[in-house]
Amino acid sequence: MPVYEFTCADCGETFEIISSLADRDEKAVCPACSGLDVKPVFSSVSLGGSRSSVNPGVFVRPNAPGAKPYHRER
Repeated sequence: MPVYEFTCADCGETFEIISSLADRDEKAVCPACSGLDVKPVFSSVSLGGSRSSVNPGVFVRPNAPGAKPYHRER
């Protein structure tokens, strides 16, 4: 499930919620003051894995000019 970050407008507390998209606003209650006036914080997305483990062939469009086919060595 995704992690959503919120900031409380009443006390300034920043907190995270692990929830489905459908339930995230329902569960967004400030843990410090129990305030309901919370705003989502938009931050960068973090994907699992390291850059070195990404298959470079996935990002190549096969019909792009100058594209080379990616062949996996066994």
